[in-house]
Amino acid sequence: MANENLNTFWAELIVDELVRCGIDYFCISPGSRSTPLTAEAARNKNAKTLVCIDVRNSAFHALGFARATGRGAAVITTSGTAAANLYPAITEASNDNLSMVILTADRPPELIDNGSNQTIVQPNMFAGYTRFQFDLPCPDKNIPPEMILTTIDQAVYRSTSGYPGPVHVNCRYRKPLEPIEADIDPGYTKNIGSWKSSDKPFSAYSSATVAAGKDTVSHLTGIIDQTSRGMIMVGKLSCDVQRQSVLNLICKLRWPVYADITSGLRLTDCPTNIIRYFDQELLSDDFNKQVRPETVIHIGGRTTSKRIGLFFAENRPDNYIVIKDTPQRYDPVHAVTIHVQSDIGQLCQTLCESIIPHKQDDFGKFYEQKAKQVDLVIEENINETALLSEPFIAREISRLIPDDSNLFLSSSMPIRDMDLYSITGRKNISVAANRGVSGIDGVISTASGFAIGNGKITTLLIGDLAFIHDVNALAVLKSLKIPVIAIVINNHGGGIFHFLPIAESKDIFEEYFAADHEFCFEGVTKTFGLDYYKVTDKSDFTNSYKAALEKAVPAVIEVVTDRNENLKLRKTIKNQILKILHQ
Repeated sequence: MANENLNTFWAELIVDELVRCGIDYFCISPGSRSTPLTAEAARNKNAKTLVCIDVRNSAFHALGFARATGRGAAVITTSGTAAANLYPAITEASNDNLSMVILTADRPPELIDNGSNQTIVQPNMFAGYTRFQFDLPCPDKNIPPEMILTTIDQAVYRSTSGYPGPVHVNCRYRKPLEPIEADIDPGYTKNIGSWKSSDKPFSAYSSATVAAGKDTVSHLTGIIDQTSRGMIMVGKLSCDVQRQSVLNLICKLRWPVYADITSGLRLTDCPTNIIRYFDQELLSDDFNKQVRPETVIHIGGRTTSKRIGLFFAENRPDNYIVIKDTPQRYDPVHAVTIHVQSDIGQLCQTLCESIIPHKQDDFGKFYEQKAKQVDLVIEENINETALLSEPFIAREISRLIPDDSNLFLSSSMPIRDMDLYSITGRKNISVAANRGVSGIDGVISTASGFAIGNGKITTLLIGDLAFIHDVNALAVLKSLKIPVIAIVINNHGGGIFHFLPIAESKDIFEEYFAADHEFCFEGVTKTFGLDYYKVTDKSDFTNSYKAALEKAVPAVIEVVTDRNENLKLRKTIKNQILKILHQ
């Protein structure tokens, strides 16, 4: 049995075992050294595939798929810089606990570190961001096939259980790389006979569930029942089960609630004690001094607002409890007193059963009253101006987005605007964003994976610089059966930089920070065969968004706004909010 015959066989084992373990979606970028893996993924009848010319698109698409499904996708790349282009998506997946199986093809040891073409040191190249890394040797008849299977089983387990995240399996191959009918000695496969005749993984892992102990539940219950001024913070939640259990706890406690836009609760029909504009209310120092809670319960992932962290730094609660399902620390201002790692849905349900029912008190009513006043200020200011503003876009999307659909938000201003200005009233909106590392690269690709993952029409709100970063991902949008409607805010630069002190340095601001440009996106959108709309006023945006949703095909809506005018509007809204908060 020649070793070269094993390239195809080992690749078949890898792909088949991934499928058996539930990793059946493969994001593939063309390459030569990865030929064995690509060929087997393409030929496996139980595998689903997507071809992305750009490796970065592929990895970010897999990231979006994991956000939507809670399951990882496999990413197949060739060697060299192709593997290096995975790095941004891997850091995002790692920081946001999203499963991803990275299969990088590599050259044999004799071609490493000697000037051979297209080689870098790939083993452990993502160190610090992977949950598991393994450097597979070149296929060799002296290495039993069960080693391949158990390695893949371990990789999937480490990627999906307990502390989810990306895993990296580096696969070395010698030529020939093309598929070969391998003449496999029956003696070589004697230990995987039962595996071949089944559809189960070679080695099964039981799921690990972290549940809070009785003492922890009792301690939390005691704190909650003795609290007269409590608050709930809800960060990113990953599924409907979590969201429902958190809503049950909210209804039982009746404490004021800040629901981050990524929680999935901010836009939907929710109990009245969810405060929509908490971030806006924290503009006022006088307001802050009146509303220090005794106990805060933070459930789920990180929150978008920086101001909320500063509020707790200045107004430290006696009890600051964080409930999350990973061991990560969410404590940027070092105010947390209790960290609880547990299944979120299970613990919230247990607390519902053990705590005393509460009624909304004056503390909660105060928040609700101020939030209504803030809402009126925002609505009046947006309506009174003819300006096609970014706050208007966020508010109008929250009014028009279809029930039971997706909303994907780019970092910088889009996610902040939706958190600050959107209204509630929609039903079952799945909201996601890349907030693990909060980069602006790969946003279109991630949105496409999110759309495919849960099969829902997806609205993407993205800035112009982020759009430029990932413009070749429009090819992916065109290939999808699920439409993504990309709303691009083109204010000719980075609007968020206007809120930083560097904006006062007029001599360097526009060129080096705002990155002023004169690009428009009609040509590139049509090059990729997508529908295109350009809007410059309010009614045009409303009509274009409705038309794109009704047509339900991939589209780009370019919204031309003025950064300076938007800054003025935001400041006007802010100043009026400060006035009512002082009352």
